[in-house]
Amino acid sequence: MARRQSLLMTAKALLAGAGLLLAAPALAADSYALVVGIDEYTAPIPALHGAVNDAEDVAQALTKAGVKKLVLLTNKQATKPAVVEAWESLLKQAQAGDTIYFTYAGHGSQEPAAPNDPDEPDGLDDNLPLVNFALKGPGLADRIVDKEVAVWLKEAEAKKVYAVVVTDACHSGTMYRSVSMGLTYRVAPKPQIDRAELLEFAPPPPVVSTKVAPNDQFTFLAGVSDDKLVPEVTINGQQRGALSFAFARAIEGQADANHDGVTTEKELVSFVRASVLQATQSQQVSQSFPTVSRDIPVFRSAGAAAPAPGNDTGQAGTDTQSAIAIAEQAVNGNAALKLAVRNGQLTAAVPGATIVPDEADADLVYDAAKGTVEKRVAGIVAEGVQPLGLPGIVAKWRAIAFLQALAGGSIQPFEVAGGSRTFNRGERLTVGLGASSHHFMTLFNLPPDGKVEFLYPSSQAEHDEDWSNKPFSLPLQVRDPPFGAEHLVAILADQPLDQLQTALQGMSKPDAAADLPDTLKNALNGQQVTVAIANIFTSAGSQ
Repeated sequence: MARRQSLLMTAKALLAGAGLLLAAPALAADSYALVVGIDEYTAPIPALHGAVNDAEDVAQALTKAGVKKLVLLTNKQATKPAVVEAWESLLKQAQAGDTIYFTYAGHGSQEPAAPNDPDEPDGLDDNLPLVNFALKGPGLADRIVDKEVAVWLKEAEAKKVYAVVVTDACHSGTMYRSVSMGLTYRVAPKPQIDRAELLEFAPPPPVVSTKVAPNDQFTFLAGVSDDKLVPEVTINGQQRGALSFAFARAIEGQADANHDGVTTEKELVSFVRASVLQATQSQQVSQSFPTVSRDIPVFRSAGAAAPAPGNDTGQAGTDTQSAIAIAEQAVNGNAALKLAVRNGQLTAAVPGATIVPDEADADLVYDAAKGTVEKRVAGIVAEGVQPLGLPGIVAKWRAIAFLQALAGGSIQPFEVAGGSRTFNRGERLTVGLGASSHHFMTLFNLPPDGKVEFLYPSSQAEHDEDWSNKPFSLPLQVRDPPFGAEHLVAILADQPLDQLQTALQGMSKPDAAADLPDTLKNALNGQQVTVAIANIFTSAGSQ
C-alpha cells in the first residue's frame, strides 16, 4: 500500500459514532444464566479441547458478578432436553427488568433449511450440536437451531427480560470447530445431513423469522459470521475459544472503558472485537447484533475498580519496566520459532528458527513450491518468498511475539473497518484506532518481509498533536509487494517518544525487525504506554 510505496498512504480523520437511546436492562434487577460447554462429542464428530474451559470460565465470571441463579451444563449434561428445561425454568423465574444470559461453547454446524426460506438465502439453517448429536437417526434431534434461539429471544422480550446471548462456535453469526495444522475448529460436519432424515427423526425448526430489529431488547455475540470457522487457541496455557475468554473478562470489568461500574453494549462489543482479534492475530472477527451497538447499559462490571491516576484500560501499568521484562521472558524463553518446510527442503539454517518435521508442531510453515509462509492461526502471512527471505520473516514474527507480550492483557481497539479479510492489490481499506487517554502517538508498520516502516509522526505538527480521547483512522491502499500479513503498531504515550521515532526511521533493511525488541526496550523504559496492533492481510490477487 504506500508510504513505502507498497503499504501505507497515511491520512488522519476523526471517527464519529452515535449510540441509540433505547430501553435497557434495569441494572438493579436480578440476572440468570445458562452456560453450556461441550468437548466430548459422539464420533465421528471430533472432540474439542477448550469448550468446557470456556464454560467454566464464563460461569465463574458470572458467579462473581452476582447472578441470582446459574445453570452450568458441560459434556454429558448438555443434552437437548436439559438445555431446553434449564432455559425455560430460568426464563420463568425472571421478571420484567431482569437479565438472562445464554452462552454456548462447542461445535456449530449447518443443515438444509426449508425450501424457499426467505431468511436463509444460502439454503442453510445454522445449528448448535449438543452432546448426543448424530448425523443420522434420532441423534439429529439433539441440536438447537437458529430459529429456536430466535423464539427464545422473542419470549424473553415478551416478558421484558433482557437477553445476552454468546455463541462461541462456527457458523454462529446468526446463531462452528475442525482440524487443520494442529488447530481445532468448532465446526461439525454438515454435508451428510439430509433434510429427509431431519424431517423423520427431528422436529422441524419453528416457523419464525430470525431477522432482528435494531431496537430489539437483546445483545447477541457470535464467534464469527455464518460462513467462517472459529479456532481454538492457546490462552494462558489453556485451549480456549477467544470469544468466551473475552466475554468472561468483560463480565469481570475489563470492558468498562470509562470505569463507571457499568458496561454498555458499545463498550462490550468494542472490547470483545479487539480482544478476539488480538488472540487470533486478526483472523477471527466476532459478530454482534444489533449491527450498530448502542450506548445502553448491559450489565454492571464485576470487580470494576477505579483506574490508577493517568491509567486507562489499554495501559501496560504505571510504566513499561515490568511489561518489558515479561515480554523479554516470553520471547527469550522460546528462543527459536519452529519452522516446517513443505514441498522441498532448505540448504541453510534460518536464524531464529528451528526446523521441525511436523507441520502440526510448527509456528510457521514454508511451502517451497508455492513460495508462501503460513502461520497456524493466521493462514498465509507471506507470498513470493525465497529461502533467503525467511530470516526476515522469522525476525518479524519474533518481534510480533514481543509486542504482544508487551501489550499484555490490555486491549486497545485497532482494526480494519468492516471486518478483517484479505485485500488484493488495488483495494482500499481503513484502519481505525480507538481513543485512549494518552497524548502522543508513534505509528509504524511491520510488512511481511521483516522491515520496519516508520509512518507517524512525519512532521512537527504531527509530532505535537494531542491525541488524548481522540480516535484515529488511516485510509490505506494495497499497492506493491511484499504481500502477506502487515502489522500496524501504534505506541501511545504520555510523553513524545523522540528516541523511538529516530531509531525507527533507520530500520528499513529486510531483517530490521530482529532489532525491534531491543529498540523498544531502550526507548520505552520508564514511559507510560499502550501498545495497539492491527493486522492487515494483503495479496497480489489474480494476475
